[in-house]
Amino acid sequence: FSFGATAQKISTIEGNGKKLTVADMSFMDRITWGGYEQIGKAAQSETDGAANTKAIVAAVGKNSGYEGKVYAAKICDTLTAGGFTDWYLPCKDETDLIHLNYEKLKLDEKMTIWSSTEANGTQAVTKYFYSGAFYNVQKVDLCHLVCVRKPD
Repeated sequence: FSFGATAQKISTIEGNGKKLTVADMSFMDRITWGGYEQIGKAAQSETDGAANTKAIVAAVGKNSGYEGKVYAAKICDTLTAGGFTDWYLPCKDETDLIHLNYEKLKLDEKMTIWSSTEANGTQAVTKYFYSGAFYNVQKVDLCHLVCVRKPD
């Protein structure tokens, strides 16, 4: 399993006393959050996207239960961009910061992005930029993604 993705644009954003570096992956087709695995507590943090991402990749692995399809957490987990390899899928709280800065990031206001926060066995939390609302979406549905890391 190898997936070479390169970020379109890397930007550092700030807000709510937090700072994040964002790798814009919106040039890619929309993809799934993961397979059908229920991950549970390990991927339900609203504040620790890095831990969620590790738990998702550990549970979903090669995604053999879903035709081995590439998925959002795996893309971020394996991304090398801007000389860094510590990218992850943002948690629910981090998608708020991305939403605050979506115009600066030049992301489409009609975009819905995955968070790494699992809502339940079959759904994960997404952020819809137009309204700023969170939605629980089926993990096998298709949404956009961005990858993030904490700036040094």
